Amino acid sequence: MTTANTLERIFSVDYKSKIQPIVSVCKWGEELRFLDGPEGITIDNSTGDIYVADCWNDCVKVFDCNGQILFKFGDEEGEGKMNSPVGLAIYRDRVLITQRSHCILNYQVNGEFISRIGKPGKGELEFDYPRGLTFDESNGDVYICDANNNRIQILSKELIYKTHFGKDNLRIPLVIKLTNEFIYILDRSNPCLHLYNYTHIPHKSIISGGDILQLIYPYYFYIDNSNNILITDSSYIISSGSISIFNSQLELIHKIPIDYPTGITVDNRGRVIVVCYGGHLNIY
Repeated sequence: MTTANTLERIFSVDYKSKIQPIVSVCKWGEELRFLDGPEGITIDNSTGDIYVADCWNDCVKVFDCNGQILFKFGDEEGEGKMNSPVGLAIYRDRVLITQRSHCILNYQVNGEFISRIGKPGKGELEFDYPRGLTFDESNGDVYICDANNNRIQILSKELIYKTHFGKDNLRIPLVIKLTNEFIYILDRSNPCLHLYNYTHIPHKSIISGGDILQLIYPYYFYIDNSNNILITDSSYIISSGSISIFNSQLELIHKIPIDYPTGITVDNRGRVIVVCYGGHLNIY
């Protein structure tokens, strides 16, 4: 079943009603399974394992494709110390992690620390609250949302600075995704979704907040193989949250109420996987 068909199966009946996950993981009192303020989420496509940036527990937790905990990692001291990880991305056998201490951590997918990249600042390989990141699968380049510096930094696969862009257009870039045609960047300041081409020139900005689309405090987004865009919107202002789903023509398909969603992804079986601020990992 394709991702697009799966999304229709999940969200087609009554998008104003809450849907029930087929798996929901949250175990209070059981330290390994308990998530506290999770944000970033990604999947190792070679294994199907789910990696979650467990922000307030200062670690990354790894679940199998059915939501069973496998292991956690994150050094407690030294260069590999994790301090509120928020974003992560996997490329081959390594995972890069952004954290609120203004640097990037480079780990192997098995949890073994490799290196620490960057420091606080505004220059090359310097960061102010880095958030989402992604790899260009064609060459291994890393695109990093340098949120409070209002830019995207690009590093080579060897993690050497290459360039940056977006300073004149971006305000608080949170999450970045790449397609064959465009670079998509979720910006919380408006909020809106920016599309850049690969010469780093803005193409257009879409899905801004307002009475129609009502994105209040977007956290994360994912673009599936059919170019459907899934955006989590989570705010105490609205006392809960939602997942907004747009098709490839950028038309709103559904808006699903859900409690405080943060990270979202879709696996190779077409299942939607969401982490929520209250500590749940849900598989739909």
